[in-house]
Amino acid sequence: MNPDELAANYMAQDFEYWLNLMLDNVPDDIDQREGSVIYDALAPAAMVMAQQSLARATIIKQTYIKTAQGQFLDYRAAEHGTARYAATQTEVKAKFLDSDGNPINNVQIGDQFASIGETPIFYTVQKINDDLTGELTADEPGTAANSYIGQILPVTSNDSLSWAEITEIVAPARDEETDDHLRDRLLRADDWIAYGGNITDYLAMLSKINEVGAGQVYPIWNGGGTVKLVIVDNNLMPASADLVKKVKNIIDPADSEGQGYGLAPIDHQVTVVAPTPLTVNIAATVSIDGTHGVDLVKAEIKAEIGQYFKSLRGNWNTINPETGRGYAQTIYRSKILSQIMMVDGVVNASVPTLNESDQDITLVFNNQTSQLPVLGEVVLDG
Repeated sequence: MNPDELAANYMAQDFEYWLNLMLDNVPDDIDQREGSVIYDALAPAAMVMAQQSLARATIIKQTYIKTAQGQFLDYRAAEHGTARYAATQTEVKAKFLDSDGNPINNVQIGDQFASIGETPIFYTVQKINDDLTGELTADEPGTAANSYIGQILPVTSNDSLSWAEITEIVAPARDEETDDHLRDRLLRADDWIAYGGNITDYLAMLSKINEVGAGQVYPIWNGGGTVKLVIVDNNLMPASADLVKKVKNIIDPADSEGQGYGLAPIDHQVTVVAPTPLTVNIAATVSIDGTHGVDLVKAEIKAEIGQYFKSLRGNWNTINPETGRGYAQTIYRSKILSQIMMVDGVVNASVPTLNESDQDITLVFNNQTSQLPVLGEVVLDG
């Protein structure tokens, strides 16, 4: 009997199970109906025993990584020398102007701002750049601030300020790691130990940088001792120039390459870049039944295709399963068609074209280029 079967057995031992088991041992000539003396005497005990069975089932489930949840899973992670990834804070860049549209120089580190809207997002200034723009972080961790670009209002009083605006998301945040993601990390086969600058070691380095969503490692890409890291942010989009610079300085500072002043081993010259976006435009003919609004159905189709592309980027750093080395990914027209056909109201659809071609797209992953699939224009005729 495996743990799943044992837990299921305990789960089946409910109130009725224990009550009937005890009543089976009562002589037949004694009244056993609900409301009888013997029934009322045994029912409370049956309830307690059912609760104990449920507790046993819970203990068994929380004992193993495969079924543990919440803090129980956190404890198992600690036993494996890791921990649940915490939610991070969105990092943004903002400009601060006076009434003439000129940058002001009296915004201070620690000043606070808020987005406009019914549910404002609060930001704190962390750094003032030489061009008088500021680097801010959202006060609340999580992805809520990842999509806001626009005007912000001062919370800290500033008489010189006429206009403040977020102009760029420097590093999108991530939410707290889910049970499923943490469980997958813990159960993943550890074929290689992170050691001495091997590929697993570099992946471990990237995993410790909160702003990095995923990465690819290309060893000896430009000769012995050279390593290229290709990174995306927490939105699984190409890393910004600021994030690329930050990761470079953490792993192998630009002013002392190969000297071991970062996380990389001595003599490793590390290059950090963002992937090359491959914009994919999609066109298909779709037949929609008469009971659904055409515009709503088309909007849902575009949303479903967008989710498919997001899942592609989520698997972008998966090792090629055929060779066990390098990376491989293909955008399949059949899978996009499947996404279209699953939308309510769609009765038929043509196999879509990708960038005006009737072929699937195999992404390029080599020492010079690492492509990242990005959804472009979606044209739905019919």
